[in-house]
Amino acid sequence: MLDKNTIIGLVLIMAVFIGWGIYSSPSKEQKAAMKHQQDSMIQVQAKINKQKTQTLTADSLASTNDSTLSQNDSTFKKSFGAFASCSQGVNDTITVENDVFKVSFSSKGAIVNQVALKQYLTYGKKPVVFFDSNSYYLNLSVGENIVNTRNLYFTPIIANKDLTQPLKVSGNDSLVISFRAYAQGDATKYLEYRYTIRGNDYRVGYNIALKNLKGIVTDDGFMEMQWQSALRVQEKDRQVELRNSSIYYNIKDEVENLKETGQDDKKDESGSDIKWVSYRQQFFSTALIAKSTNFKDATMQTLTFPATKKDSSYLRSMYSTLSIPYSKDGNQEISMDLFYGPNKYNIISKYHNHMEQIMQLGWGFFLLQWINRFVIIPVFDFLSHFGWNMGIVILILTILVKIVLFPLAYKSYSSSAKMRVISPEVKKLNEKYPKQEQAMEKQKAMMSLYKRAGINPMAGCLPMILQFPILVAMFRFFPASIELRQQPFLWADDLSSYDSIINLPFKIPFYGSNVSLFCLLMTVAQIFYTKMTMKQQEGSTQMPGMKWMMYLMPVFMLFMLNQYSAALNYYYFISMCFTFIQVYVIQETINEDKILKRLKDSQGKPAPKSKWQKKMEAMEKRNRDLMTQRQKQQKRR
Repeated sequence: MLDKNTIIGLVLIMAVFIGWGIYSSPSKEQKAAMKHQQDSMIQVQAKINKQKTQTLTADSLASTNDSTLSQNDSTFKKSFGAFASCSQGVNDTITVENDVFKVSFSSKGAIVNQVALKQYLTYGKKPVVFFDSNSYYLNLSVGENIVNTRNLYFTPIIANKDLTQPLKVSGNDSLVISFRAYAQGDATKYLEYRYTIRGNDYRVGYNIALKNLKGIVTDDGFMEMQWQSALRVQEKDRQVELRNSSIYYNIKDEVENLKETGQDDKKDESGSDIKWVSYRQQFFSTALIAKSTNFKDATMQTLTFPATKKDSSYLRSMYSTLSIPYSKDGNQEISMDLFYGPNKYNIISKYHNHMEQIMQLGWGFFLLQWINRFVIIPVFDFLSHFGWNMGIVILILTILVKIVLFPLAYKSYSSSAKMRVISPEVKKLNEKYPKQEQAMEKQKAMMSLYKRAGINPMAGCLPMILQFPILVAMFRFFPASIELRQQPFLWADDLSSYDSIINLPFKIPFYGSNVSLFCLLMTVAQIFYTKMTMKQQEGSTQMPGMKWMMYLMPVFMLFMLNQYSAALNYYYFISMCFTFIQVYVIQETINEDKILKRLKDSQGKPAPKSKWQKKMEAMEKRNRDLMTQRQKQQKRR
């Protein structure tokens, strides 16, 4: 049952959701900027493709004759400087498989060419592939002529391994693959990229070593690294995935991010220590993690690919330009890690670099992330270990949450029931003090009535406020949980996405084109609950217009949550069902005759005083006594 304070609490909660929706929606200027950036993206991509076609490849070089090569020697030296000998070669691909992914390396550029996860599939039941050679590059600009290493052919080196055989590593074992670009044709002068693939780890060790390159590599004190990746569509709903894709980075031990909700954005960070940069998607991420030295100046940008087709395979493109401090003596080793894996709290939190904050667990509000990190996630993981269907896990989790919150719910509902019992007396007081200038007298009479009936006026609102962090924590937890990804339950084929029973041929504003059954059930349950509470409060005082406001809230939730994860709507639905049971149990424990008898017996008697009132009156009496003593002493003087 809902009293005035409880209704105010619910209205405030709804106001928070509405305010967040308005705040996060793009303005007209932002939409126009997004369109302009999309057009720019098309032009940038066209330029990149044009540059690729103009790049000298191994095949084109092989088709030239010796005279042509000799004529181009000066051109190669001018373009590649000391690394001219690495300007031509054969592009070898080396593939390594560990327990969690299969990774391919390209000798041209010495880059990771492709990563495919082994334990996860896309919604279309294909391997989760982060990128391919056409949508990814990691480039280092070095040399007196600013040579881009992605245009160099490196020499692969793997100790005691046959490159013609499949390379595998498992468990605690590891495998090291090195790629060297020799300067000036001297085997003692080289730039080396060294990758360490560990058996059961989503990270790849990534070391950049410079050997005897004094006077060859730039003397500016910094090397520039460019990192680009086009994010691929992996999930059921492209728009939801787009809204959950952005660049996150750790700067000065604080985690920042570019705009989400599908908006393009750009940030420049100058002179700051950046520990890692992550290209985050809804459930997967890639990251570049500094170890030996942090990145300095950084420019990061997100650009969304125009959705020309519903089956477009790409979401948005991520760009970063990072500065790495360089030792001018020409000898240096820079240690980093590359992360290619799931956004799973228990995996990422073990790295102890705050990268788990790329997950939407309510980090901006400390209470929400505490609830999720130290309560919801451990309990959810414990229940998941039994191998039950995720729908059953959510059901049991809901029961446990309702049991924990039952004392607060009992106080709230019992206070509402008592308020309903004394509503005739409240009505009499309203009739006794109808004028505005009598507000203070009416308030004192109300407080006296509450005390004589044994009612705490804050008991209805305060428990609702205390339950609000858990409500929002669940709102954050379920859509961010990769454990629910592609998990079926009843008619839902993927609990991490909406459960559509009907796909409409048109799109309803703010609702979408799908009809989520769990969302409908949740809405119907809320309407019945509202009707029940309103019926029980007939004859009691209500705020003007509050009745229609309470019926509007379920409709608002219907439009808001229709495209959210089925797990969230399922949780809210069964939570509401248990609320019905709780209300029934609490109603059976409220003795209305006893409350009325207590109220009748207290008539004509002073209202009982609380311990706080008694304490305040005692302090006031002591102060009066002290003042009296001081006045007596002054008269004697």
